[in-house]
Amino acid sequence: MVNKRIVALSNQLRDKGVAVSIRSTQTACDVWDLVKDDFNRDEMKNALQSVYVKDNYDIEKFNQSFDEVFEVVDEVNPYDTTFKDPELSSNNLQNDSEVVQEVKGTSDEPAEITLDDMLPPTFDPEALQKNRIHEKDLLKTDINNINSFDERILDLCRKLSEKIANKRTKRKKRMNSNSIDMPKTIRKNLKNGGKLIKLYQAKPKIHKSRHIFLNDISGSCDWISTWFFTILYGCQKSFDRIESYEFDNKLIETTNELNSESYYESYENIYAKRMMKGMIHGSSDMAKPFKKFLKETRLNHRTIVIILTDCRDWNGKRENGILESAEILKEMVQKSDRVVILNPESKKRWNTPTSCVEDYRRAGAEIFEIKNLDNLSKFITEL
Repeated sequence: MVNKRIVALSNQLRDKGVAVSIRSTQTACDVWDLVKDDFNRDEMKNALQSVYVKDNYDIEKFNQSFDEVFEVVDEVNPYDTTFKDPELSSNNLQNDSEVVQEVKGTSDEPAEITLDDMLPPTFDPEALQKNRIHEKDLLKTDINNINSFDERILDLCRKLSEKIANKRTKRKKRMNSNSIDMPKTIRKNLKNGGKLIKLYQAKPKIHKSRHIFLNDISGSCDWISTWFFTILYGCQKSFDRIESYEFDNKLIETTNELNSESYYESYENIYAKRMMKGMIHGSSDMAKPFKKFLKETRLNHRTIVIILTDCRDWNGKRENGILESAEILKEMVQKSDRVVILNPESKKRWNTPTSCVEDYRRAGAEIFEIKNLDNLSKFITEL
C-alpha cells in the first residue's frame, strides 16, 4: 500500500539530488508495511536507507530527509506506565486513567509502542521544507554568484565529472569501431552519381594529447577553482595523459595529489601544499608562475594547456605597454599545440582596464567565456 510519508521521503530525496525511481518508492512502501509493527525508528531508518542510498555521498541527504519526514513529537518510553499529554489537566484525571489503561492493555506487562504510535497522527507533505533550487537551475547559475561552499554544487560537480568521463570513454570506443557514417558517405559520393564507391567510418577525430591544467586560485577565483578541481578529479582517467598545476603569484604541481583514493583526501593534500607555500587568498602575479611553469614542463606539439583564470594580473608589470605575463604566454603558445583560457567573467567585463584578455588574445591564446557549470562541463567533454 502506498504510504504518504514514504512518497514524501522520495520527493525530498529527489529535491536534494538523490536518484529515486518509482520502483525504489514501491520497495520502500513494501518494507514499511512488512516491518512497521516490529521495528523501532532507528531500525526503520536503516531499512529504508538500504533501499534509497546507492552512493556514500547520499547518506547525509537521506538522514536529513528521514528526520524531516519521520519527526517524532516526544520520545515515548514503552516502560513508562503514565500517559503524557500536555493538553490534559487535573480536571481530566478520570479520562487520563482510562487512556492509560487503554495504552497498557489488560496485561500487567509494559505496553508495546509501535512506530505508528510514535509519529504524529496527521501528516502534511506540503509543510516540509522544499529544496527550491534543482540541479538544472544550478547548472545554469552564473558561476560568479557561487561565492561560498555549497554541498549541492559539490555533488553536482561529482555527477558532471562522471558524465564527462562516460562521454569521453564512449567517444574513444567509437574511434575504434567499424560503423559507417551514412550521411557523410552519401554526401561525399554524390560526385560519383550517388554510388557508394568509398565508405566513411563514423570515427571522431581524436588525437592522443597531453593535457595540462593550470588552475588560478587567487582570491578572485578561489571558489570557482574548487568546482573546477572537483570536476577535474572525477574525469581525470578519461584523459590519455594529464597534469595539473595551481597558481596565484606562485606555482605548485598537484598531479600526484589527483591520484589520491578519495576526493576529500586529495583536496586536503592540495590544501596542505598551498599552506606550505603561503598560497591562501593570494593576489595574482602571473608572470612568476608562468616562468616557472615553462621551466618545469616540456611543451610540444601534442600538448594542450588549459588555464582557468579571470585574466586579472593584478601585480603584473608592463614595459612599453606590453604585459610581462602576456609575453611569457606567447612563448607557451609557440611551444604547445594550443593554449586555452577558460574565463568565468562575463564578456562585458573583459574590456575593463584591469583585464588582460586582449593581451592574452594577442599572444595567441584561445579565450572562452565560462558562465556556468554547464559551459564548463561541455568544454571539458570536447577536449
